[in-house]
Amino acid sequence: MDNSLIGVDIGGSHLTAGFVNPIDFTLNPETIIRKQVDSLGSKEEILSSWEKTFQQMEIQPHTRVGIAMPAPFDYTHGIAQLKEQGKFRSIYGINLRDYFSDRLQLPGGAIFFYNDAASFLQGEAMFQRLPSNQRLIGITLGTGLGSAFKMGDWAEDAALWSSNFKGQQAEYYLGTGWFVNWIRQEYEIEISGLKELMTNPEWEDLTRQALEIFGTNLGEFLAIHCTLQNIEKIIIGGNMAKAKGYFVPAMRKVLNDKGLDIEVVFSQLGEHAALVGAASSCLRIGQV
Repeated sequence: MDNSLIGVDIGGSHLTAGFVNPIDFTLNPETIIRKQVDSLGSKEEILSSWEKTFQQMEIQPHTRVGIAMPAPFDYTHGIAQLKEQGKFRSIYGINLRDYFSDRLQLPGGAIFFYNDAASFLQGEAMFQRLPSNQRLIGITLGTGLGSAFKMGDWAEDAALWSSNFKGQQAEYYLGTGWFVNWIRQEYEIEISGLKELMTNPEWEDLTRQALEIFGTNLGEFLAIHCTLQNIEKIIIGGNMAKAKGYFVPAMRKVLNDKGLDIEVVFSQLGEHAALVGAASSCLRIGQV
């Protein structure tokens, strides 16, 4: 096993890590470790949980680590800046590069940070062997809305979650919370999210109706940014992508009606895309 490169994805509820081949950037599935993490926990709880995960991996003095982290984050210096989002508030201001360097006994120059949405798009583009000059947008649909553009060799965070859409931040319409608000307003039903809606057979018609509206909103949102950025391909991932059979027809209809002949593909790596993309950040700095 090549243990020179590790990709890590740190999300609001988990940490996933695995060894990545530094030659072709394929993920070794036998090395993947996934651990639940309480992002609302104390500083000690969060850091200890991350540290214990790394301790399960065969880290060598020459190992490089690429970590996908949600914004806001100082990716150059490795400093956590999440505060208003609630998650990871307790580690605000901590230099995670210094922390991991000390605990993993690796030089600081061996630890890299990359935006999580950009890591997803980068990983998918590398795995799907897409041309570097193809203009891509990557969208992750889940609790929130992740977005990234890739116009050259490297994907960059697009931060479209906070862009104006129908008088609100885009995430209002394109995150899990929209389903909670919609069914409460329309039918006075309280749900925790899309998963609850989809797993209740009595709500099949409601689920279809909600996801068709969601798909229309998504199509309108994508049409705006694909036109502005002259996008050639859309890559969609995230947990909500599992419901693509419900929302994609409505989304495609909007794009077609607006004359946008853009290829839409879905994640092939799933949540592991961010591991590959994060690992590639080491190459970006020229360290692998």
